[in-house]
Amino acid sequence: MPTNRVCQIISPLRLHRQQFRIHNSHYGLLLAAAITAASPHIAIAQQPQTPPIADGATFAKTDVPAPLSTTEAATIPNPVGPDSPSSDTLSADSSASATNPPPSPIDEPSANPKPRKRTPESEIAVEGMVSYGNWQIFAAGIHEALYTGGFEYDRHSWGKFIGAQMDYAADFMPLVLLKEPAVLNEYGVRRSYPGNNVIIPGLAFSPIGLRMEWRHDKRFKPYFTVLGGAIGFTQKALSPDASYYDFTLHESIGFYLKMSQRVDMRFGLFGDFHFSNAYITNYNPGLDVMNSSLAVSYHFGG
Repeated sequence: MPTNRVCQIISPLRLHRQQFRIHNSHYGLLLAAAITAASPHIAIAQQPQTPPIADGATFAKTDVPAPLSTTEAATIPNPVGPDSPSSDTLSADSSASATNPPPSPIDEPSANPKPRKRTPESEIAVEGMVSYGNWQIFAAGIHEALYTGGFEYDRHSWGKFIGAQMDYAADFMPLVLLKEPAVLNEYGVRRSYPGNNVIIPGLAFSPIGLRMEWRHDKRFKPYFTVLGGAIGFTQKALSPDASYYDFTLHESIGFYLKMSQRVDMRFGLFGDFHFSNAYITNYNPGLDVMNSSLAVSYHFGG
C-alpha cells in the first residue's frame, strides 16, 4: 500500500517534469527559429553598402590605406605652430595675389627668342672707267676709245670658292661716250685723217655678273669681276652699216682699300670691255678696249 502511494506521488512529478522538458524544447525551437530568421538581416547590416554594378561593368580594386601608427603620426608636422603662417598672413597673401595677379605666359618674354634675321652684305659703288688701248681678240676696231660712268651693285649671295667670297654683281652706266673716227667704211676701217673724230653718247646696263673678293674682312681686298649686258648709242657705232645696240662683256681685276667701317675705295688696275652686235646685221666690227677704273663703294647690311 505505501508503495502504491509513493507511486501515486511520484507519477505526477514525472509528468510535470516531462511537460517542463517539452515546454523548454518548444522555447528552444522558437528561439532558434527567431535567430535563424534574423541572421540574414544581421549579416546584411554588417556588410558595407556598395553601389549596384551595371551589366558588363567592372571595377578595379582600390587599396584602402592602412591607418597610421603612433610613430608615423608623430612625424607629421603640425600645421599650426610658431613658424607656420597665421590665418591673417594667409588672408593678406590671398588679397595681395588677387590685387596683383602673376603675369601670364603671354606677357613673359620667351625663353628662346627668335633670332633677328640678318640682312645679307651688299654695297653700291659710284664708278668711272677710262680706256687706254685696243686689242683685237674678238673684234676688229682699233681706233676707238670708250669712257663710262655709273653705278655697280654687289651682294653676297653664294658663299665662298677658292677662298673668295662669291657675290652677285650688276652695273648701270647712264654715261657712255664712244670716240671713233668721223669716217669709217662698212668694215670699221678709218677713212678720215687722224684726229678727225666724233663722240657718240650712249648708255649700258649689265644685269648679269659675278664678283670674287678675297680677304673680305681685311683692309686690302683683291677682287675679280665679270659682267654681261647690253649697250646702246644714239647712232650706229663702229660702222655706218652696223647697229645701234650691241652686247657687252667686261672684266676687271684690282683691289679694294678699306677706308672706314662702311666705305671702301676700289682700284680697277686692268680691265677689258668688249661689245659687238653678234651679227644681227651684215657688219659687225666689234671693239675690245683695255681700261682702268676707280670707284667709291658704300656697304649696307651685314
